[in-house]
Amino acid sequence: MPFWYGVAVGGALGALARYGVSLLVAGRLTSPAWGNFPLATLLVNVVGSFLLAFISTLALRGVVSPAWRLAIGTGFIGALTTFSTFTWESDLMVREGEAVRASLYVLGNLVLGYVAVLLGRALAERLGGGA
Repeated sequence: MPFWYGVAVGGALGALARYGVSLLVAGRLTSPAWGNFPLATLLVNVVGSFLLAFISTLALRGVVSPAWRLAIGTGFIGALTTFSTFTWESDLMVREGEAVRASLYVLGNLVLGYVAVLLGRALAERLGGGA
């Protein structure tokens, strides 16, 4: 079976997961302090960073096959994470006069995403046996 089948199925599942997270988060964590902060996008970007580091580290160690790496990394995680949405929402907040909120959002995605990468890699190294 061609690798692109896994990418297509993973992409479909990732898109559904992304939509599901949006539905779950919508209205749950709203308050005057949070305003229209795009929490669902931040959440999927951080989780996606963790998952991509985890699966890629396992793939580099030969624990996960290239086909699974493509299906999960490129397909599922590629559809789950939303960098283009992240940048659009950041710009929208700036244009709406919410530069501080936009800065916190950008910083949150970068810092929490990077921390998630470190945690995902560390977990994969621990489970995959290696330094």
